[in-house]
Amino acid sequence: MQKANRKHLITLFALPLAAGLVLTILAPLGTHRFAFGTRAFFWLGLCLAGGSGAGIFDFLNRKLTLTKKNWLIAVGQSVVSTLAVAGFLFVIYRPQSLLSAVVTLFYIWVIAIVISGIGALLRSKNAPPPTAVDVRPALYDRLPPKLRRAEIYAIASEDHYVRVYTSAGEELILMRLSDAVKETTPLLGLAPHRSWWVAELGVESVKRKGGKTSLALKNGITAPVSRSGAKAVKEAGWV
Repeated sequence: MQKANRKHLITLFALPLAAGLVLTILAPLGTHRFAFGTRAFFWLGLCLAGGSGAGIFDFLNRKLTLTKKNWLIAVGQSVVSTLAVAGFLFVIYRPQSLLSAVVTLFYIWVIAIVISGIGALLRSKNAPPPTAVDVRPALYDRLPPKLRRAEIYAIASEDHYVRVYTSAGEELILMRLSDAVKETTPLLGLAPHRSWWVAELGVESVKRKGGKTSLALKNGITAPVSRSGAKAVKEAGWV
């Protein structure tokens, strides 16, 4: 968590710093008339003020949990960044009128919301995939209501059907084993035999007898293990 926070802080201040250096060199909006030192102070100050504003909102959001929605975070960052940038700017250049101040605030906010919006898109794109706790396997939708809260232990192929073994019973479903296995995502499991798929959480123990291996499930069912399946079971660390 601390590593993630440090990375976030670096992003908040490294990007404004880089932007400030670029603007110092490019000298837009007539700032080429300023001495390099003055120009650097101006652009670095504005950009770092904006980054600080976004950082302040992020800090408050983490402490108070104001919102978890990316677009609302972007709006919050843009508003606080606008106030921070305007505060810095108005110390240097006092607006000539209230209208001038409002127009300046609006332009600053437009720039801030664009930058914050890009940040929101990047967060959405780089967000980690949902964990197994967050995602419900699609196979549950094929089970009767009494089994939809049970744990899926295994699936066995029976002609054109599959038998789904759960902690609360079993159900026969008309579908291919390969399709049923796809619908177990994100459950962890493997195919110990060409006719079986077994969930890791459903395994009670691994048995060996007469050179053959089998999986004893928590519901008392035994799943066969083929030669290739034995290798998969071993590589998965079940033995």
